[in-house]
Amino acid sequence: MTVGWGIIGIGKIADIAIAPAIAADEQSTLAAVCSRDPGRAKAFADKHGAAAGCDDYAEMLRDPSVDAVYIGSPNGLHAEHALAALEAGKHVLVDKPLALDVADARAIVAAADAANVRLSTGFHLRHKATARAARDAIAAGRLGAVFYAEMACGAGKGLFPYDTWRADPKLSGGGTLLHQGVHAVDLVAYLCDRPVVEVTAMTDKSGAEDVFVGSCRLADGTLANIASHSLRMGTRPDWTVFGTDGWLDARGGTSPAPGDTLDLHDDDGTSRLATTTSAAYDAEVSDFAAAVASGQEPAASGRDGLRAVAVAEALYRAAAQGRSVQVQIID
Repeated sequence: MTVGWGIIGIGKIADIAIAPAIAADEQSTLAAVCSRDPGRAKAFADKHGAAAGCDDYAEMLRDPSVDAVYIGSPNGLHAEHALAALEAGKHVLVDKPLALDVADARAIVAAADAANVRLSTGFHLRHKATARAARDAIAAGRLGAVFYAEMACGAGKGLFPYDTWRADPKLSGGGTLLHQGVHAVDLVAYLCDRPVVEVTAMTDKSGAEDVFVGSCRLADGTLANIASHSLRMGTRPDWTVFGTDGWLDARGGTSPAPGDTLDLHDDDGTSRLATTTSAAYDAEVSDFAAAVASGQEPAASGRDGLRAVAVAEALYRAAAQGRSVQVQIID
Protein backbone atom coordinates (compact mmCIF):
# COMPACT_ATOMS: atom_id res chain seq x y z
CA MET A 1 0.00 0.00 0.00
CA THR A 2 1.19 3.51 -0.86
CA VAL A 3 -0.04 6.12 1.64
CA GLY A 4 -1.09 9.41 0.09
CA TRP A 5 -0.35 12.26 2.49
CA GLY A 6 -1.97 15.64 2.86
CA ILE A 7 -0.33 18.41 4.88
CA ILE A 8 -2.08 21.31 6.59
CA GLY A 9 0.20 23.89 8.13
CA ILE A 10 3.16 24.35 5.82
CA GLY A 11 5.52 25.94 8.32
CA LYS A 12 9.19 25.27 8.92
CA ILE A 13 8.96 21.67 10.17
CA ALA A 14 6.66 20.67 7.34
CA ASP A 15 9.07 22.27 4.86
CA ILE A 16 12.43 21.05 6.15
CA ALA A 17 11.42 17.73 7.73
CA ILE A 18 7.98 16.25 7.06
CA ALA A 19 7.65 16.80 3.31
CA PRO A 20 11.22 15.55 2.63
CA ALA A 21 10.54 12.54 4.88
CA ILE A 22 7.40 11.70 2.90
CA ALA A 23 9.40 11.95 -0.33
CA ALA A 24 12.06 9.63 1.07
CA ASP A 25 9.66 6.95 2.34
CA GLU A 26 8.95 4.10 -0.08
CA GLN A 27 5.39 3.67 1.25
CA SER A 28 4.48 7.36 1.01
CA THR A 29 3.62 10.02 -1.54
CA LEU A 30 2.68 13.67 -1.02
CA ALA A 31 -0.79 14.04 -2.53
CA ALA A 32 -1.85 17.52 -1.40
CA VAL A 33 -0.97 20.47 0.82
CA CYS A 34 -3.19 23.18 2.28
CA SER A 35 -2.57 26.75 3.41
CA ARG A 36 -4.82 29.78 3.87
CA ASP A 37 -2.58 31.48 1.30
CA PRO A 38 -3.10 29.79 -2.10
CA GLY A 39 0.19 31.20 -3.37
CA ARG A 40 2.11 29.61 -0.51
CA ALA A 41 0.25 26.34 -0.99
CA LYS A 42 1.13 26.21 -4.68
CA ALA A 43 4.78 27.12 -4.04
CA PHE A 44 5.07 24.43 -1.35
CA ALA A 45 3.36 21.85 -3.59
CA ASP A 46 5.68 22.69 -6.48
CA LYS A 47 8.77 22.54 -4.27
CA HIS A 48 7.93 19.15 -2.75
CA GLY A 49 6.17 17.50 -5.67
CA ALA A 50 2.64 17.44 -4.30
CA ALA A 51 -0.13 16.81 -6.81
CA ALA A 52 -2.28 19.63 -5.40
CA GLY A 53 -1.91 22.82 -3.41
CA CYS A 54 -5.10 24.38 -2.08
CA ASP A 55 -6.46 26.92 0.41
CA ASP A 56 -9.60 24.94 1.33
CA TYR A 57 -9.04 22.27 3.99
CA ALA A 58 -12.43 20.65 3.35
CA GLU A 59 -11.49 20.33 -0.31
CA MET A 60 -8.26 18.57 0.59
CA LEU A 61 -10.13 16.19 2.89
CA ARG A 62 -12.48 15.27 0.04
CA ASP A 63 -9.53 14.29 -2.14
CA PRO A 64 -9.61 10.47 -2.45
CA SER A 65 -5.84 10.38 -3.01
CA VAL A 66 -5.29 11.69 0.54
CA ASP A 67 -5.18 8.73 2.95
CA ALA A 68 -3.44 10.43 5.85
CA VAL A 69 -3.07 14.01 7.05
CA TYR A 70 -0.11 15.58 8.82
CA ILE A 71 -1.32 18.46 10.97
CA GLY A 72 1.36 21.10 11.43
CA SER A 73 -0.95 24.03 12.02
CA PRO A 74 -0.74 26.24 15.16
CA ASN A 75 -1.30 24.40 18.44
CA GLY A 76 -4.70 25.96 19.02
CA LEU A 77 -6.00 24.61 15.70
CA HIS A 78 -4.87 21.00 16.18
CA ALA A 79 -8.19 19.83 17.61
CA GLU A 80 -10.31 21.49 14.89
CA HIS A 81 -8.12 20.18 12.08
CA ALA A 82 -7.72 16.68 13.55
CA LEU A 83 -11.43 16.21 14.18
CA ALA A 84 -12.28 17.32 10.65
CA ALA A 85 -9.77 14.88 9.16
CA LEU A 86 -10.96 12.02 11.35
CA GLU A 87 -14.60 12.72 10.46
CA ALA A 88 -13.52 12.47 6.82
CA GLY A 89 -12.05 9.02 7.54
CA LYS A 90 -8.42 10.06 7.20
CA HIS A 91 -5.54 8.71 9.27
CA VAL A 92 -3.96 11.55 11.24
CA LEU A 93 -0.47 12.44 12.48
CA VAL A 94 -0.66 15.53 14.70
CA ASP A 95 2.42 17.53 15.57
CA LYS A 96 2.79 17.88 19.32
CA PRO A 97 0.95 18.90 21.41
CA LEU A 98 -2.06 16.82 20.41
CA ALA A 99 -4.33 19.60 21.72
CA LEU A 100 -4.29 22.46 24.21
CA ASP A 101 -6.31 20.69 26.90
CA VAL A 102 -7.34 17.23 28.01
CA ALA A 103 -10.95 17.63 26.87
CA ASP A 104 -9.97 18.33 23.25
CA ALA A 105 -7.30 15.62 23.30
CA ARG A 106 -9.86 13.09 24.56
CA ALA A 107 -12.24 14.11 21.78
CA ILE A 108 -9.55 13.51 19.15
CA VAL A 109 -8.71 10.06 20.53
CA ALA A 110 -12.39 9.13 20.72
CA ALA A 111 -12.98 10.28 17.14
CA ALA A 112 -10.09 8.15 15.88
CA ASP A 113 -11.42 5.12 17.74
CA ALA A 114 -14.90 5.68 16.30
CA ALA A 115 -13.55 6.02 12.75
CA ASN A 116 -11.22 3.01 13.18
CA VAL A 117 -8.27 4.93 11.74
CA ARG A 118 -4.71 5.41 12.94
CA LEU A 119 -3.88 8.43 15.10
CA SER A 120 -0.34 9.43 16.06
CA THR A 121 1.28 12.28 17.98
CA GLY A 122 4.47 13.81 16.62
CA PHE A 123 6.89 12.71 19.35
CA HIS A 124 9.75 12.11 16.95
CA LEU A 125 12.31 11.47 19.71
CA ARG A 126 10.69 8.06 20.35
CA HIS A 127 11.91 7.03 16.90
CA LYS A 128 15.60 7.55 17.59
CA ALA A 129 17.72 4.40 17.90
CA THR A 130 19.12 5.73 21.19
CA ALA A 131 15.66 6.06 22.75
CA ARG A 132 14.58 2.59 21.66
CA ALA A 133 17.82 1.02 22.92
CA ALA A 134 17.52 2.84 26.25
CA ARG A 135 13.94 1.68 26.75
CA ASP A 136 15.02 -1.89 26.03
CA ALA A 137 18.00 -1.66 28.39
CA ILE A 138 15.86 -0.27 31.21
CA ALA A 139 13.19 -2.94 30.67
CA ALA A 140 15.88 -5.65 30.72
CA GLY A 141 17.14 -4.42 34.10
CA ARG A 142 20.58 -3.40 32.89
CA LEU A 143 20.45 -0.28 35.07
CA GLY A 144 19.06 -2.09 38.10
CA ALA A 145 16.33 -0.03 39.74
CA VAL A 146 15.94 3.29 37.92
CA PHE A 147 15.61 6.20 40.32
CA TYR A 148 16.30 9.47 38.44
CA ALA A 149 16.32 11.00 34.96
CA GLU A 150 17.05 14.43 33.54
CA MET A 151 16.66 16.00 30.12
CA ALA A 152 16.23 19.36 28.43
CA CYS A 153 14.95 20.60 25.07
CA GLY A 154 15.88 23.96 23.59
CA ALA A 155 15.01 25.70 20.33
CA GLY A 156 15.99 29.34 20.09
CA LYS A 157 13.84 32.09 18.69
CA GLY A 158 16.34 32.33 15.88
CA LEU A 159 15.15 28.92 14.68
CA PHE A 160 11.36 29.47 14.76
CA PRO A 161 9.46 32.73 14.11
CA TYR A 162 8.04 33.58 17.53
CA ASP A 163 6.40 36.81 16.36
CA THR A 164 3.69 34.91 14.46
CA TRP A 165 1.06 32.56 15.96
CA ARG A 166 3.36 31.69 18.87
CA ALA A 167 2.74 35.21 20.19
CA ASP A 168 -1.04 34.64 20.26
CA PRO A 169 -2.11 32.79 23.46
CA LYS A 170 -5.24 31.40 21.76
CA LEU A 171 -3.09 29.74 19.10
CA SER A 172 0.00 28.83 21.11
CA GLY A 173 -1.63 27.83 24.41
CA GLY A 174 1.54 28.72 26.29
CA GLY A 175 5.26 28.94 25.80
CA THR A 176 8.25 26.66 25.60
CA LEU A 177 6.63 23.76 27.50
CA LEU A 178 4.13 23.23 24.66
CA HIS A 179 6.59 24.14 21.90
CA GLN A 180 9.53 21.98 23.07
CA GLY A 181 9.11 20.69 26.61
CA VAL A 182 6.37 18.16 25.86
CA HIS A 183 9.05 16.15 24.03
CA ALA A 184 10.83 15.69 27.38
CA VAL A 185 7.50 14.98 29.10
CA ASP A 186 6.81 12.16 26.65
CA LEU A 187 10.37 10.87 26.41
CA VAL A 188 10.91 10.26 30.12
CA ALA A 189 7.64 8.30 30.32
CA TYR A 190 8.55 6.36 27.17
CA LEU A 191 12.06 5.44 28.35
CA CYS A 192 10.92 4.25 31.76
CA ASP A 193 7.60 2.84 30.49
CA ARG A 194 5.82 4.49 33.40
CA PRO A 195 3.35 7.41 33.44
CA VAL A 196 4.03 10.69 35.22
CA VAL A 197 1.73 10.91 38.26
CA GLU A 198 2.86 14.03 40.15
CA VAL A 199 4.63 17.27 39.19
CA THR A 200 6.02 20.56 40.45
CA ALA A 201 7.22 23.37 38.18
CA MET A 202 8.58 26.90 37.77
CA THR A 203 8.68 29.28 34.81
CA ASP A 204 10.61 32.46 34.14
CA LYS A 205 7.36 34.40 33.63
CA SER A 206 3.63 33.84 33.40
CA GLY A 207 1.95 33.47 30.04
CA ALA A 208 4.16 32.51 27.13
CA GLU A 209 7.17 31.42 29.17
CA ASP A 210 10.66 31.30 27.65
CA VAL A 211 12.10 28.96 30.31
CA PHE A 212 10.29 26.03 31.91
CA VAL A 213 11.62 23.68 34.60
CA GLY A 214 9.57 20.83 36.02
CA SER A 215 10.07 17.94 38.40
CA CYS A 216 8.10 14.74 37.91
CA ARG A 217 7.36 11.59 39.86
CA LEU A 218 6.65 8.50 37.78
CA ALA A 219 4.27 5.75 38.84
CA ASP A 220 7.11 3.57 40.15
CA GLY A 221 8.61 6.41 42.19
CA THR A 222 11.33 7.41 39.70
CA LEU A 223 12.03 11.15 39.84
CA ALA A 224 12.82 13.24 36.78
CA ASN A 225 13.80 16.82 36.05
CA ILE A 226 12.73 18.18 32.67
CA ALA A 227 13.39 21.60 31.19
CA SER A 228 12.85 23.54 28.01
CA HIS A 229 13.67 27.02 26.76
CA SER A 230 13.36 29.21 23.68
CA LEU A 231 16.26 31.58 24.35
CA ARG A 232 19.12 29.99 22.46
CA MET A 233 19.37 27.37 19.75
CA GLY A 234 22.13 24.79 19.65
CA THR A 235 22.33 24.17 23.40
CA ARG A 236 23.28 20.76 24.80
CA PRO A 237 20.63 18.24 23.65
CA ASP A 238 21.48 15.38 26.02
CA TRP A 239 19.60 13.23 28.51
CA THR A 240 20.61 10.88 31.33
CA VAL A 241 18.89 8.07 33.23
CA PHE A 242 20.35 6.76 36.50
CA GLY A 243 19.88 3.34 38.09
CA THR A 244 21.32 1.43 41.02
CA ASP A 245 23.55 -0.69 38.72
CA GLY A 246 24.50 1.92 36.12
CA TRP A 247 23.47 4.96 34.11
CA LEU A 248 22.64 5.82 30.52
CA ASP A 249 24.02 8.87 28.75
CA ALA A 250 22.48 9.95 25.43
CA ARG A 251 24.58 12.62 23.74
CA GLY A 252 22.39 14.49 21.27
CA GLY A 253 19.36 12.49 22.39
CA THR A 254 16.87 15.37 22.27
CA SER A 255 17.96 16.56 18.82
CA PRO A 256 16.01 15.37 15.77
CA ALA A 257 19.26 15.02 13.81
CA PRO A 258 21.09 11.70 13.46
CA GLY A 259 24.49 11.00 15.00
CA ASP A 260 23.42 10.88 18.64
CA THR A 261 24.90 8.11 20.79
CA LEU A 262 23.82 6.09 23.82
CA ASP A 263 26.37 4.79 26.32
CA LEU A 264 25.84 2.52 29.32
CA HIS A 265 28.13 3.17 32.28
CA ASP A 266 28.28 0.41 34.89
CA ASP A 267 30.77 -1.46 37.07
CA ASP A 268 32.30 -3.09 33.99
CA GLY A 269 33.05 0.24 32.31
CA THR A 270 31.39 2.02 29.39
CA SER A 271 29.70 0.36 26.44
CA ARG A 272 28.07 1.90 23.37
CA LEU A 273 24.48 0.66 23.02
CA ALA A 274 23.27 2.61 19.99
CA THR A 275 23.93 5.33 17.44
CA THR A 276 21.08 6.93 15.51
CA THR A 277 21.80 6.91 11.78
CA SER A 278 18.65 8.51 10.36
CA ALA A 279 16.72 11.70 11.05
CA ALA A 280 13.97 11.27 13.64
CA TYR A 281 11.33 12.81 11.38
CA ASP A 282 12.15 10.30 8.63
CA ALA A 283 11.57 7.45 11.07
CA GLU A 284 8.37 9.08 12.35
CA VAL A 285 6.87 9.31 8.85
CA SER A 286 7.94 5.76 7.96
CA ASP A 287 6.49 4.40 11.21
CA PHE A 288 3.14 6.09 10.63
CA ALA A 289 2.92 4.99 7.00
CA ALA A 290 3.64 1.42 8.10
CA ALA A 291 0.96 1.70 10.81
CA VAL A 292 -1.58 2.89 8.25
CA ALA A 293 -0.68 0.08 5.85
CA SER A 294 -0.72 -2.64 8.52
CA GLY A 295 -3.53 -1.40 10.77
CA GLN A 296 -1.19 -1.50 13.78
CA GLU A 297 -0.69 1.20 16.40
CA PRO A 298 2.05 3.75 15.63
CA ALA A 299 5.00 4.07 18.02
CA ALA A 300 3.58 7.33 19.42
CA SER A 301 -0.18 6.95 19.62
CA GLY A 302 -2.98 9.42 20.17
CA ARG A 303 -3.27 8.22 23.75
CA ASP A 304 0.41 9.00 24.26
CA GLY A 305 -0.38 12.53 23.10
CA LEU A 306 -3.36 12.69 25.45
CA ARG A 307 -1.17 11.61 28.40
CA ALA A 308 1.38 14.33 27.58
CA VAL A 309 -1.37 16.97 27.47
CA ALA A 310 -2.55 15.83 30.92
CA VAL A 311 0.99 16.20 32.27
CA ALA A 312 1.42 19.61 30.62
CA GLU A 313 -1.85 20.81 32.17
CA ALA A 314 -0.64 19.68 35.59
CA LEU A 315 2.78 21.30 35.10
CA TYR A 316 1.25 24.67 34.20
CA ARG A 317 -1.10 24.41 37.18
CA ALA A 318 1.82 23.55 39.47
CA ALA A 319 3.81 26.55 38.22
CA ALA A 320 0.86 28.91 38.65
CA GLN A 321 -0.06 27.65 42.12
CA GLY A 322 3.43 27.01 43.46
CA ARG A 323 2.64 23.51 44.70
CA SER A 324 2.79 19.84 43.82
CA VAL A 325 -0.04 18.70 41.53
CA GLN A 326 -1.35 15.20 40.84
CA VAL A 327 -1.60 14.25 37.18
CA GLN A 328 -4.87 13.00 35.72
CA ILE A 329 -4.20 9.37 34.89
CA ILE A 330 -5.12 8.35 31.34
CA ASP A 331 -5.86 4.66 30.72
